Amino acid sequence: MTEHVSGRDVLRQAKELYQPYRDAVEPTGQRVAIIRFEPAADDPQDWRVRLEASKVSAEQKVKSFEHLGFKADHIVMPPGTTRAQFAETLDRANQDPATRAIIVQFPPPAHLRPLVERMDPAKDIDALLKGRSQYAACATAEGICRVVQPFAQDDPTIAVVGSKGFVGQGVVHTLREQGHRLMELDAGDDLRRVRDADIVVSVTGNPGILGPDHLRPHHRLVVDSGFVPQPDGSVRGDVQRAAYGIPQHLTPVPGGIGPVEMATLMERVVRREVDPAAPSWKVEPRPYLTKEQMAQGASAAPAASVAAAAGRGSTAGQGSAAGQATSAAQGSPESRTTSAKQTGPANRTDPTNQAGSTTQAGSTAQTGPATRTGSAAQGAPTAPGNPVAQAAKLRGAGGAGSGGGTNTAGGPSAGGGPSAPVRPQLPQQPRPPAPGPGR
Repeated sequence: MTEHVSGRDVLRQAKELYQPYRDAVEPTGQRVAIIRFEPAADDPQDWRVRLEASKVSAEQKVKSFEHLGFKADHIVMPPGTTRAQFAETLDRANQDPATRAIIVQFPPPAHLRPLVERMDPAKDIDALLKGRSQYAACATAEGICRVVQPFAQDDPTIAVVGSKGFVGQGVVHTLREQGHRLMELDAGDDLRRVRDADIVVSVTGNPGILGPDHLRPHHRLVVDSGFVPQPDGSVRGDVQRAAYGIPQHLTPVPGGIGPVEMATLMERVVRREVDPAAPSWKVEPRPYLTKEQMAQGASAAPAASVAAAAGRGSTAGQGSAAGQATSAAQGSPESRTTSAKQTGPANRTDPTNQAGSTTQAGSTAQTGPATRTGSAAQGAPTAPGNPVAQAAKLRGAGGAGSGGGTNTAGGPSAGGGPSAPVRPQLPQQPRPPAPGPGR
């Protein structure tokens, strides 16, 4: 059964972590400017939908910053806003010493987008200025990567759908910097290729682009970052509801990455304005089955069936045990949850816990990065430090776990994605203050 990774839990954690800073912030009168655009009555429907999503995001930001004691200036630019009017609004926020951060909700109208570059880089808390910003990626992209991190300690293949968009570029940049193996997909690509990945991140904003034809039970995590309001008041993400029960873990819409973005922005502003050493919110590791473990379970299923048939004349208890072994070997959602949770998070992170942990069908049951029987473990022994970077080093040297050739910039690799640069150590978090635009 699919387990949801709740962004609301992350936001609740962040509010608790940063609430103590409110008493230091509130008396200062510090402000955050949040600028969004209002559609005209005769604008195309798809544009109106995008600006409605922008409105929801802006309102969430107002609540998040006010929780910290900042005054949130929610500035709504009316239909027909001129370049001069938008420039004046930005300049006023730039020059106001009490305004500590500026966020322009995307998308702005096309004729106004170039003016975003007028923003003071020192106040760009959401990496809208890209290379001129103090952050490497937007808050949404950083938040996504931090949700992925606990599921990606054993060199998995991570598919990024929408890799050329604003958020997608930030996700790709951050994951590549961390040494991960990527499969980059965008418009025109065969999205069924995500079946070969271990983790799927979708950031297209295209409702229902991924469904049962794309997702598989071996996907340990699917991150849905889509958020498109519907006429009936509901919202839709990139993943079809019909596919919600397929992967092992999923960030739902609503209540997934949206709140994670807010938690990331709160952490950034607290670290920059109050305490550079403020604690980070975290997503706790969860048990999962790797693709290899599921394959082992499937191959053990015939043997388990034979054993069950041979034991039909035995006691009822023996028959029940054989049936349980068959179920576990087939990789059903129930067996995924049960067998994975038998090992617990400790087996995922501590190689010394590997001994004696097996599934009922006899296959290895360790569910975490340190116990995976995959790429890096087949060749040279893994050195202390970052197992992802170690695997990337092996790939670069032509060793175990190559997973295909190195890709050129911008396109997906036929072997499952481009090799990532080797880093000596996996960053625990993007440096504070760290990454995202309003969605």
